[in-house]
Amino acid sequence: MRVFIIKANEAHTDFDFSLRDLPGTSGRIDLICRALNAAFHLSHSFRKNVRVYVTFLGPPDPPKTIRFEGSKIRPKILNPDEISIARIIGKALRVGKDMRNPTKEIEVLPGVFISRMTFEDVVRKNVKMNLYLLDEEGRDISTFVFPKDNVAFILGDHLGLTKEDLSFLEGIAEKISIGPRAYLTSHVISFVNIYLDRLGVP
Repeated sequence: MRVFIIKANEAHTDFDFSLRDLPGTSGRIDLICRALNAAFHLSHSFRKNVRVYVTFLGPPDPPKTIRFEGSKIRPKILNPDEISIARIIGKALRVGKDMRNPTKEIEVLPGVFISRMTFEDVVRKNVKMNLYLLDEEGRDISTFVFPKDNVAFILGDHLGLTKEDLSFLEGIAEKISIGPRAYLTSHVISFVNIYLDRLGVP
């Protein structure tokens, strides 16, 4: 199982955005759609061995997390275009609007779950996995020997992670880098998937 944990700093927590203008109205949910595309879609196939958590921290509601479970998602539901993915995200956010229990998850569609978990909650939930923080200042990915299972990668969005996030992750996740520059979240996920494919990591 490969896990990607994404912190979306400004992404809206309710379906109050326009599908015709995702970059301008949603807190950059368009970037999250591209990241999900990179996580799951291959040419003419779909990755079943991937799980993605996205924590939405923008307005207007408290934080929400959507979990995408590749083993349960029907590929025809999660189409590769941004509008289709954003529509699924919007539906999940609306279902979760009145949730109160921070640990309860509701399955919105097969393999798509909404909860009130925070970014820290998600990390703690996955702390038994081999956690890696993707950071340009981390150790080069080529120097790592990855385990054959249970690897989880933590990423920010276009705003990255805060000093508080990095302090929280200290001693929990090992910093790794795919290169010396800051890359798009979707590109980082694509690189990691391809790299693990070449290593034969499930």
